[in-house]
Order: sequence, then structure tokens, then C-alpha cells
Amino acid sequence: MVIGLFLFAIAAILIGALLVRLAVHALPVCCAFLASQAVHASGAGLVAVIAAGALAAIATLALGQILLALAKSPLARIAVGLAFALPAGAAGYFAMRGIADVAMPASIWQQMLPIIVAIAIAAASWTRLGSAPPERR
Repeated sequence: MVIGLFLFAIAAILIGALLVRLAVHALPVCCAFLASQAVHASGAGLVAVIAAGALAAIATLALGQILLALAKSPLARIAVGLAFALPAGAAGYFAMRGIADVAMPASIWQQMLPIIVAIAIAAASWTRLGSAPPERR
């Protein structure tokens, strides 16, 4: 019984860590799905669909990094950061909302916990995008 509870706690922590790592990349994943669907709708094969999705995700991440590197204005940097942070926050909110609906009884915490997680994941996405290596001189 104790070993099962301990293993459940470890699994819950690992699933939570995976949720945060995946939700941080919500915008590139969304762009990859959209590109894959467009290529699939055109009648292309499976290899082309996978390649289009991978290229769209890589291009989205690269474009975000390039825009952050070239942006001189703080407003431009905030706009790029929000473009990545808002979808990540929404993904974190809806993922935690599903977990809270299943795991918790109806209470105010069932409403508040997804909001707290969404803010935390959006902040993690913001910091991960802005944590580019410093320029060498």
C-alpha cells in the first residue's frame, strides 16, 4: 500500500513535469499540426505530412528566436514573448482543468488550480524563450 502510494506520487510529479515541458512549446506544436493538416488535405503522403509538421515547428521556434534577437524595442520583445506564452498558458490551463475535474471534488480549488498552473506555465514559456545564450564578443 505504501509502495503504491509512493509510486503514484512519483508518477504524478513526472506527469506534471512532462506537462510543463510540453505546454511550453504549444505554439510550435500548433503550427506543426496546422501545417501537417494542410499538407494532408492536399493529398500528400505520410512522409510529406511529417516533414511539413517538423519544418513548421522548427521554423516557428527559429523565427521566435530571430525576432527576439533583432527586436530593439521592449514592446516588440513583449509581443514576441506573449505570442509564445499565451498559447502555452492556455494549454496548461486546459490540461490542468481536465486533471482537476477528474481528481478533485467540486470546490473553488478546482477553478483556481488551473489558473495558477496556466500562469506558471506561461511564465516558464516566457523565460525559456528569452533564455537564449548570450552573444559572444
